[in-house]
Amino acid sequence: MQIKEIKNKIIHSLFGRRENIGKRMRYSVIILISYRNIAANKFRSVLTIGGVAIGIAIITFLISIGFGVQLMVVDAITKSNPISIIDIKNDNLENFIVISDEMMDKIKNIEGVSKIERLEELGGKFYNNDSKVDSVLLGVSKEYLKLAQLKLSYGSLDYSDNEEYLLITPKLAMLLGFENPADAIGKEVEYETIVSKEIMDKDFKVEKLDREKIKIVGVVDDDANNNNSIYAYTMAEHLKNKFGVNAGQSGKVEVKNDSNLEDIRSKIEQLGLTTESVSDTIVSVEAFFGIISIVMVVFGTIIMSISAMGMLNTLSVSLLQRTREVGILKALGAKRADVFKMFILEAVIISFSGGAIGILSGFGFAKLINWSFNYFAYKRGAQISDFIDMPYYFLISIGVFIVVLGLVTGIMPARRASVTHALDALRYE
Repeated sequence: MQIKEIKNKIIHSLFGRRENIGKRMRYSVIILISYRNIAANKFRSVLTIGGVAIGIAIITFLISIGFGVQLMVVDAITKSNPISIIDIKNDNLENFIVISDEMMDKIKNIEGVSKIERLEELGGKFYNNDSKVDSVLLGVSKEYLKLAQLKLSYGSLDYSDNEEYLLITPKLAMLLGFENPADAIGKEVEYETIVSKEIMDKDFKVEKLDREKIKIVGVVDDDANNNNSIYAYTMAEHLKNKFGVNAGQSGKVEVKNDSNLEDIRSKIEQLGLTTESVSDTIVSVEAFFGIISIVMVVFGTIIMSISAMGMLNTLSVSLLQRTREVGILKALGAKRADVFKMFILEAVIISFSGGAIGILSGFGFAKLINWSFNYFAYKRGAQISDFIDMPYYFLISIGVFIVVLGLVTGIMPARRASVTHALDALRYE
């Protein structure tokens, strides 16, 4: 009588109502049995979960640093060179094309172009007391300076395009006799220039002037060239009025939408000009990091293959230890699908637990390294930067991979367990 009552209780706990015998086990029971088996073999389960966690942590660590460094490099490139800006010039020696007012109108009429500004390059000589320096004189507008994101170390640009003033590099300031570039602000220097016929109005008559005086109002920030460049900026309107300059050799085009960038570049090149964009550099950077990502994926695949073999071994051993249990469950009415689900679920729990721990550990360790670098950079007065990034699609991909890992490694042991005959399982020693 007691045995029958015990049997009825077991059947009730497994299937609920008696009429469900032979149909399916409760999902709560399947989950409980899977979890109980993992908990009953703590040491083996910890080693298996730890193996998966280490593999996922290494992949997460490498990928987060890889994406972070790539993002940092791209940000550094686009910081001073926006992707919406196209540099235009003429590199064709056989057909020299200048950027005249007519050419600027053609480019401005291209759909998607919001602004175009040109750069005029002239040869020049600057004089200050006994100093005489050969330099390049660049004719620009204030809008061009904005597009070029030119910054001043000293002085200001609170002047109109019609005023005569000069912006010089720190190197030119030193060659002109100013020990401190800031001392050049407000000083007048003399200059003379040579204008190419290609950029000069043919009908313009230049008065013969040996030297012109001009006021220095700013010293440009030339850190990008290590302060070794020797050139000066003046307003294009000034060069037009004084020397009849009405065209330039290069320029900058601003587009309204980055998605139309390549189409606009193609149309500009059809006019005979060559184009350059920071997007070219970004493509090269992305290609380089793409190769690194492939190497990381291969490396991660090897690591996860080892982890998968560990999981497969754990589940196979679990099957051997639970053969009699499987026989008892089948004798009580459990179906093949119920046994299959138990082993699959156990594999998914192991892979999911290891994956969650691995993601948190890998990303946390990467953040720790980033914090350490920034801490020492701050102590030494260097620039602080964040080189860790975790794209959302990577999290989705790693989540899918974790689930697939559990399913794939659990299929073979689960299938072996499900097809085991109840009598064979009960006779197993």
